[in-house]
Amino acid sequence: MIETTKAIVLSFLKYGDSSLIVKCYTENFGYKSFILKNSFSKKNRKSHFIFLFNEIEVTFYSKKNHSLELIKEIHQAHIFNTIHTNIIKSSIITFIGEMVNQTLKNEEAQDTSLYNFIKSSLIDLDTKDSYFSDFHLYFLLHFSKYIGFYPLENDSEFPYFNIKEGIFSLKADTVSREENAHLWKQLLSYDFNSLKNCFTNSERKQMLSEIITYFEMHLSNFKKPISLDILKLIFD
Repeated sequence: MIETTKAIVLSFLKYGDSSLIVKCYTENFGYKSFILKNSFSKKNRKSHFIFLFNEIEVTFYSKKNHSLELIKEIHQAHIFNTIHTNIIKSSIITFIGEMVNQTLKNEEAQDTSLYNFIKSSLIDLDTKDSYFSDFHLYFLLHFSKYIGFYPLENDSEFPYFNIKEGIFSLKADTVSREENAHLWKQLLSYDFNSLKNCFTNSERKQMLSEIITYFEMHLSNFKKPISLDILKLIFD
């Protein structure tokens, strides 16, 4: 059966001399792994469409066993202007790309709202000229809604945020020994479209550690992204 869907590229890997394995989150089918043959042919440079968080439209041969599915045709969908050329933005999307890819790799069910969230968030980052240094934190917080562990906002006046339980607390847990509730409260109330950043450099570094630990606590087999150190350098 031949199917067509829009898809957001999450990762890709060269396979053999002329093919690519492309992992995407699709609008109609959830997470999919495709094989794109003859990617580097001079007559048919299909690989030009394959880069992180690019939105493409793919027509592919669907398989019942959900193994690698062969791409028949590929076209550009939404065109992003700055997220791949601005060094700060590209570092941010490299980091969140790793986070999203390992989180969604078992999500084969369709979730149009999640797809639209990822796309609209990328458009917001793409169109914003300044005050986007906290995008990765803002994105991951709201991404957690779709994967089942968005923090409970009750008792946000308490001095601690319990990372294991995802709740504000009067007592510190064994993970967060310092008072950290103010950081979570700031992020939960942050409007990315406002003309300001959410955090100072030191707060941003601390909140990055907090949210990485939060994902570790709530996802099995979670691995810290390789790009984490690069992201830290960008904001150092």
